[in-house]
Order: sequence, then C-alpha cells, then structure tokens
Amino acid sequence: MAIIDDIVEAALAEFSEVGIRRTSINDVARRTGLGRATVYRYVGSKDRLIQLVIKAETRRLYAEFDRAVASCEDAAEWIETALDFVVHKIRGHPLFDRVLHREPEILLPALTIRGGPVLAFYRSLIARQLRGMKDRGQINPENIDGTAETLARLAISFVLTPEGVVDGDDPKAVSAFARDVLLPILGG
Repeated sequence: MAIIDDIVEAALAEFSEVGIRRTSINDVARRTGLGRATVYRYVGSKDRLIQLVIKAETRRLYAEFDRAVASCEDAAEWIETALDFVVHKIRGHPLFDRVLHREPEILLPALTIRGGPVLAFYRSLIARQLRGMKDRGQINPENIDGTAETLARLAISFVLTPEGVVDGDDPKAVSAFARDVLLPILGG
C-alpha cells in the first residue's frame, strides 16, 4: 500500500500545482521516482488516480474534522467549529482552491447539477454527528436528516460563494452566523 500512497500524494501535489487537466501519469511517475508502467500497474488510468486522490483527501479531511469537533463541549461550539472548518479548511485546500479557480468545469458539476452523491455523503456524516449530540441532549432538531442536509447545502454554498452578508473570510463573522442562524436550526 505504501507505493499507492506515494503515488496518491504525488498526484495530489501535481494536481495542486499544475492542475488536473495538465497533469499526466508521466508527471506523477516522475514526482514519485517510479516508472510510468509501475504507476499504471498500481492505479490504472488517470481517472482512477483522480478518484483515489479525492477519496484519500476526503478521508483525511473528515478525520481532521472529527478531531476538530471532538473536543466541543456544546452545540454552539460544535456548529461554530464545524462551519469554520468547512469555510476555511476546505476553501484553503490547495487542490480544491486550484480546481475551483482554474478548472471550475471539473469541480462545479460535481457540487451542483450532479451533486447528489456529494450531498448525500456529507449529509450522512453530519447526521452522524447530530445524532450523537441529540443522544447527549445537546440538540433537539425535529428531523435529523433534513437538518443535516440543510447544513451540508449551506456549507457547500459557503465554500463556493464566500461573499455575501456573511464575510466568509472573517472568522468572527462566520462564528456569529453559525451561532445566531445555524444553532437555532439544531434546537440547541
């Protein structure tokens, strides 16, 4: 597995620096110090490599999110931490930022017109967190899945469109929005 991990890390770095479209398997092989045939043998096509990078980064970011919210003592702290993480960590991710600003045709359909799978994935992750808080008596939303979907949709919107009444670049404004607008949705 270490070779695949090295290939995925090299692809992430290459995609972040020059973009997905301009990156070839040869570029990734060169970055890892492996032969082109070896990279193909381990990951297959470039499309498969893209999927592996997205899967690895999604797992890494979700684990980081879990760590960020694990120490939250109440729903207010959780919603502030969660929204701050989404707005600043995801928007600041080098690959996401690169693709969003320089190759939006690759990313935008997956988050908008064909965004059902992404929305379902994040809805389920958020719902899991909300169920835990509800079990601890911290929140009391009427509909966990509907609330989770609302939060996922808002998070995607914040990531794609940081400008608005709430300045997505101002951590205090993001925290105030989370506390004043989103916390009541949770029933916390």
